[in-house]
Amino acid sequence: MSTIYEALLRIEELYDCKSIADTANLLGMPKNTFYDNRIKAKNDFNKIKELETEKNPIKKELLKKAISNSKQKHYSNALYHQFIELAIKDNLNLNWVFNGNLPIHNSSEEKVAKIVQKHYIKESITEDTVAIPYFSDIKASAGNGYINEENEEPDFIVLPKNMIKGKNINALKVDGDSMAPNIKPDSIIFVDLSKKKLKNASVYVVRYEDEVYIKRLEELEDYILLRSDNIAYNTITAKKEDVFIIGQVIDSLSLGNIE
Repeated sequence: MSTIYEALLRIEELYDCKSIADTANLLGMPKNTFYDNRIKAKNDFNKIKELETEKNPIKKELLKKAISNSKQKHYSNALYHQFIELAIKDNLNLNWVFNGNLPIHNSSEEKVAKIVQKHYIKESITEDTVAIPYFSDIKASAGNGYINEENEEPDFIVLPKNMIKGKNINALKVDGDSMAPNIKPDSIIFVDLSKKKLKNASVYVVRYEDEVYIKRLEELEDYILLRSDNIAYNTITAKKEDVFIIGQVIDSLSLGNIE
């Protein structure tokens, strides 16, 4: 696998990006955030190239450690996620994105991410993909305080393995714009059902007064604040015992890029 920086250069060449702003816009990232991640990716690339030519054994060992520490953060790099999003949107071949191997685009039958019915799972997944249960009606599927397969027979979203981390992940379709612009209407959110411990400012799917909400939570002494990212919506103040955390939202994707 080539580096994130090399993948970035391939994408910039393919889309004829002439500036930082061009690439940031292509990847849907704030310009400053993209610039910071681009610098990190380039630094990692330079360390690898330096290691290839370094003769001094002590310096070589230090470079190896630096690269090893960097690789541990490889998939947390925001660029990686945005590359996957772009590949899903434009049906780019991930083997080209990350390794430079042709063809650049997948065939129309072979997509990076797709929604499939349960009985098509076996023929849809490979060693490089994972199938995540997908519920299109959040109120029906999570209305009892947990995502219940008895309420709705799920389809599955087939995604690259490295895109979503965790074993107990479900996907839900977002209804409404209360978490925009960070989670857009008709997006798909990925919920880690094992993460029920509240961390302030993180986003969760919760049940409160027989309704299911996607909110950013803040814990006070006796209350929990259910905040929306969209300032047009009011904050809900709820007693702790009245809020049931279904799971933490760990990622989201535009539904239009998959269906």
